[in-house]
Formats: sequence, C-alpha cells, structure tokens
Amino acid sequence: MGESKKTAGEPYHERQSLWFCGQHTLNNLLQDKVFTKEKLDNIALELAKQVDLTWRSYFINPHKSLLGVGNYDINVLEKALMNEGLEVQWFDDRKDIQTAIQFTDETLIGLILNVPTTRFYLWTSYHWIAIKSIDNKITEIYNLDSKLSKPEKFKDETEVYKFLKSVIHKNGNILLVKKSKKDEDIK
Repeated sequence: MGESKKTAGEPYHERQSLWFCGQHTLNNLLQDKVFTKEKLDNIALELAKQVDLTWRSYFINPHKSLLGVGNYDINVLEKALMNEGLEVQWFDDRKDIQTAIQFTDETLIGLILNVPTTRFYLWTSYHWIAIKSIDNKITEIYNLDSKLSKPEKFKDETEVYKFLKSVIHKNGNILLVKKSKKDEDIK
C-alpha cells in the first residue's frame, strides 16, 4: 500500500497508492495508520448492505471501486471518522472561509478536501486531500496530499485560505473534521 513515513519535524504522511487517497487522507489526518483497506472495505460493505441485502452488495458496491483498488466515497470516510468519535461538517461556501474555519479551534482535527482532477484529458474524478494544523498552531499547517512526495507546510495562514478558496472555485468541497460534540451535549 502507500508508502508512509514520519520524519523528524514533519507530520505523518502516506503516499498515494492506486485509488486509496481516501484511506491515505484519513490516516494523514489522524497522524497514524488507523485505517487499512480491509477496515474501509468492511465499512463500504456495511453501508451497501443497508440498502441492498442481496449478494449483489458483495460485488457491486456503490461506496468503493468495483476493482478493489480504493476510490471510497464520502459515506465510507464519514462512517470511519464517526467510528473514531469524530464528526464531519460540510463547509457552506456561502460563508466567509476565514470566519468558518479557525485552525486554533481545539475541536478541529483538520480538513478533508475533495477536489476535481482531470484524468487522461478524458474525464473528471475526485481526489481526497487532508489539511492539518499540528498542535492547533497557525504556523504549523500542512497540506498532506498523498500525491505529494512529502508534506508541504503552508507559509502562513493567508496562503492556507487562498488554497482553500481555490478548491471552492474549482467546485471542490471542504469538510471540517471535529471532535464529536456528543460528550458536551450530555453535560
């Protein structure tokens, strides 16, 4: 699977393998090898069985690649994060990005981006990317795209917001991954 490494002074980073950008994004966001192909395939199967209780859900699964090479959809990523006690909030692009996304927010684990990518000049598919602030420091925000050879540290917060605005401009999506509020609701 994707090459992973954590070098001194840099965050954990898994490199792209086949269409497993969803798996790499989750692991890069959580800064450890939390999810394997098997775990995500099981989540995809569980989701498919909720809709189709026949044998077809084992072979034709709308939540992952038919060929078994990843390409997990948002339902798999959301369920995987929920299993880790996290929640996903979709960014409403009508809001001001700098107000809605605060990297100093202690509940913010990081961002997942879903960006359009043209393949072989023929079709557009989507690619998952993790953006993470290390220790909630605005001076330590990284692009953990699995297609990069190593994590790229943003120069400053302005550069991060400029990058996020470009994702929205290209019809991409931004998802905020936060610690679950369920514990707070009980109190």
